[in-house]
Amino acid sequence: MYLQKVEMIGFKSFAEKTVLEFLPPSNKSKGITAIVGPNGSGKSNVADALRWVLGEQSAKLLRGKKAEDVIFSGSEKRARSGFAEATIYLNNEDGKVPIEYSEVTITRRIYRDGESEYLINKTKVRLTDIQLLLAQAQFGARTYAVVGQGMADAILVASPAERKDYFDEAAGVRQFQLKRNNAVSKLDQTRENLNQADLLLAEIEPRLRSLARQVKRLEDRDRLEEELHAVSHQYYGRLWRELKAQIDYRQGAVAKLEEAWKGKEAVLQEAQAELARLAGAEETAAKQDDQLTALQSEYEKLVEEKSRLRSREMEIRSQMEIAEQVRKKTATVLPLSKIIETVGEVGTKQGTAIDQLRSAGSLDEAKATVPAFEAVRASAMTLRDRLERPAVEETAPVAHDPAVLKELEGVRAALVAIDQKTRAAQANIADYGRDERTKKSQFFQLQRGLQEKINSAHELERQLGNERVEMARLDTRREALEMEMGTELGERAEHAKQSYNPTAEGSTELWATQIQRLKYNLNLIGGIDPEVMKEYEETKSRHEYLLGQVTDLKAALADLDKVITDLDTTIKQRSEAAFRQINRDFDRFFKLLFGGGNAELVQMREEPPEEDEAKEGEISNNRILAPSGVPAKAGNQQGLKMPHGVSDQIVGIDIIACPPGKKIKNIAMLSGGERTLVSIALVCSILVSNPSPFVVLDEMDAALDENNADKYARIVAELAEQTQFIIVTHNRYTMNRANVLYGVTMREDGTSQLLSVNLDEVNTLKNQNQKQKVAV
Repeated sequence: MYLQKVEMIGFKSFAEKTVLEFLPPSNKSKGITAIVGPNGSGKSNVADALRWVLGEQSAKLLRGKKAEDVIFSGSEKRARSGFAEATIYLNNEDGKVPIEYSEVTITRRIYRDGESEYLINKTKVRLTDIQLLLAQAQFGARTYAVVGQGMADAILVASPAERKDYFDEAAGVRQFQLKRNNAVSKLDQTRENLNQADLLLAEIEPRLRSLARQVKRLEDRDRLEEELHAVSHQYYGRLWRELKAQIDYRQGAVAKLEEAWKGKEAVLQEAQAELARLAGAEETAAKQDDQLTALQSEYEKLVEEKSRLRSREMEIRSQMEIAEQVRKKTATVLPLSKIIETVGEVGTKQGTAIDQLRSAGSLDEAKATVPAFEAVRASAMTLRDRLERPAVEETAPVAHDPAVLKELEGVRAALVAIDQKTRAAQANIADYGRDERTKKSQFFQLQRGLQEKINSAHELERQLGNERVEMARLDTRREALEMEMGTELGERAEHAKQSYNPTAEGSTELWATQIQRLKYNLNLIGGIDPEVMKEYEETKSRHEYLLGQVTDLKAALADLDKVITDLDTTIKQRSEAAFRQINRDFDRFFKLLFGGGNAELVQMREEPPEEDEAKEGEISNNRILAPSGVPAKAGNQQGLKMPHGVSDQIVGIDIIACPPGKKIKNIAMLSGGERTLVSIALVCSILVSNPSPFVVLDEMDAALDENNADKYARIVAELAEQTQFIIVTHNRYTMNRANVLYGVTMREDGTSQLLSVNLDEVNTLKNQNQKQKVAV
């Protein structure tokens, strides 16, 4: 696998689309590409673009303050860009990148609003996906694959723990570490999920127990309801049969009475016909009553005529008597003198009585005057009577009028005739009465016979009516029973009517008691929502699911522990093998660059806590780093305390470098050039141990003199047999070893521009020219 080309647009000073193409590897070399140019022209921006597209997140390492600083910010002659984008094209014909493409493109894009995108072969992915992919291909943004300005020395000044990351990458265990980190993350997540599952189980179990009790009660309720239905079946079945028997009996009685009624109905019709005949007889009697009325009217007329004649007789006789009395007495009028005298006497008596009343001094005396006043009153009344009825005088007999006498005789003769007629009318009325009494006696006797027949028919009708009323009552009971059976038994009511077992033991009273007891027990259980069973099943299913999840999570924990253990073993084995090789190559390159001396890498292991310092139940947070397999003296040279025992956990890498003729206790005492040479030796040893598909070196040889620069160039040429190099340099020795030169210049508008030269073609043309000169 090798880097085919790099595309940039809007990235830092490369505002326009810029493409750097690299030569394919040959049998002798993977290729060296040198990027040259004056200071500030934008050479290092190429290295920054490569680091950025590989997933670098630190703005400081990209020589900025924030993520948006990688976008072209504009100049006086050119507007700023809205986004920055960089793409690398990797040839993957050897399949080193675990993806089914012969060419892999990795693109990173960022906008001014802070939104960023990662793409693999134009498909959006996550940063984690890119990091894992690069780790499997054994290179990345924060490793030796891209060594920026000043980063060579950063390896030396880094802490042992930070330095360890470079060696992990060199050992090719980065992918396993990522997998281990993912496994640890999954382990923590699994533990968290297990805790949540336990909490959910702790929350669900009380509810499940409560629902189980309710379901048990619901099952008891179902059992009681089944028993209630069975007892109700027998109870209502017997009631129905008994009621049906009563109805059948009543229906038979009604049928018999109806037959009897049909026989009585003919007799009743005959009686009604006889009554009709009697009614006709009554009409005849009514006509005869008219005759009686005529007799009575005639009798009354005779009586009235007789009464008139007697009245006339009395009048005549009265006239004759009056005339006789007038003859006997003649009335005499009281003289006026007598009247005056009598009035004077009355006045005198009255005056006397008034004087007595006036002179009375008391009530008793006033009362004593009452007789005087009464005497006055009596005198006045006597005078009045004499004035009204004068006295009668005796006279001679007077002769009566002959016409009056004749009329009197005629009246008396008429009275005699009227008396005869009246007696004859009374005799006729008496005869009619005797005939009527005889007829009525016969009528009443016939009527009594008919009445007896009617009463007999009515009695039968009454009995029939009573039976029908009883039948209606039974029908009402049947309807009520059917309604009650429908309420209590529902659809099983018809089954209870038809499949009743008459031989079943028990009575309706006993069954009624059992029904009441069962209903009471059901009331004690209370109403339970039928959805409880559904909720119970759901809760139980969820509980079982959670139990299964807990089991699976525990199994997953065990599997993850095993995976982590296996990864730790793999990491340890590969790290130790790679470390030994890197240590040998580091010493070899160190001696090559320095012409002698000694260099060594030391693994720092974690010191367990002192037994006398660690208290029971406590964990010591004090961790001391000590070199592995190094004598105490070497450890003391690093200012480290040697522990009594050393654990297997490697937490850092220390560097021991001693140039020839010097005794250096700490690499911080090296000069700048020496530190650069040590860094070069370290990077080269890593590249030999685990070659990266390509390496970017940004002015790593800036601090070297010509002699060391030549050595550096020879080492790079040697390593180029296994690794593709992109070098940003000012050194002519390095340029001389390059296959392609890219020159970077700065335009007037503040953007960078590339110029390229294929040195292999130049050398070929140069050799051809020399051969031509020799031939001439």
